[in-house]
Amino acid sequence: RSRGALFIYIQDLPGSTTHTITGQVTHGLELARLAKEGEILCVQVDPPRFDLIGVPVERALEIASSRGVRVKGNIEDSSLVVVEQEPPTTLQSLFSKEVTVGVVSLEQVIDIELDDKAAPDSCDIFRRLTGLHLHDVGRIPFFFTFDDVFLFKPKIPKGVNINPENTPIDHVSAGILAITNDSRKSAGLVGVRTTDNSEFGPTSEPFESTNIIGKVRDLDKLPLLKEKEIVFIREVKS
Repeated sequence: RSRGALFIYIQDLPGSTTHTITGQVTHGLELARLAKEGEILCVQVDPPRFDLIGVPVERALEIASSRGVRVKGNIEDSSLVVVEQEPPTTLQSLFSKEVTVGVVSLEQVIDIELDDKAAPDSCDIFRRLTGLHLHDVGRIPFFFTFDDVFLFKPKIPKGVNINPENTPIDHVSAGILAITNDSRKSAGLVGVRTTDNSEFGPTSEPFESTNIIGKVRDLDKLPLLKEKEIVFIREVKS
């Protein structure tokens, strides 16, 4: 039941088959011994993270060179941005000393803003569904469009609950980004409208089933999307 929880051993104990060893505390173990429930500990990881996703090609090459990693892929155009990295993890990349990257033009990346103050839980879920919790550029599958509605359908892991949060009252403006909550069968569906609406939310669901999580800046890029393609998104601050 505690799958995914992190444990720090503060004394020698017999090994457990339910725990996977991921590292070792080299400094500050006394903080773990003294920590009380609810307190936050700062963690500095060695080796530092190696992640090129969301980074312009020119800068990606500089980062990789400083870590002794060779970059393969379409890297001749420095105006492109990295959206894929293989191998994906720091340890794999540093061990192989080589990564292959996928790149796109920034014109193919849609900028969005997320409203953590009004919808902290829904924004956290959205980031995890799209990879924005790990990278500067995330990805989300485009579902389809009708009228002024554009819908995206990320895969919802089992056990993820989207409770009602920051639901609109009587109006949603063009560009508002929303996710359908668990009150409807289509929970997890993400949508945006290109015009104002006072009847239904951005996912074309009733207001009470709509969690507003932010807004889309690049509405002009939406008509260029094709059904079932992967859309790249970037979170920007207002």
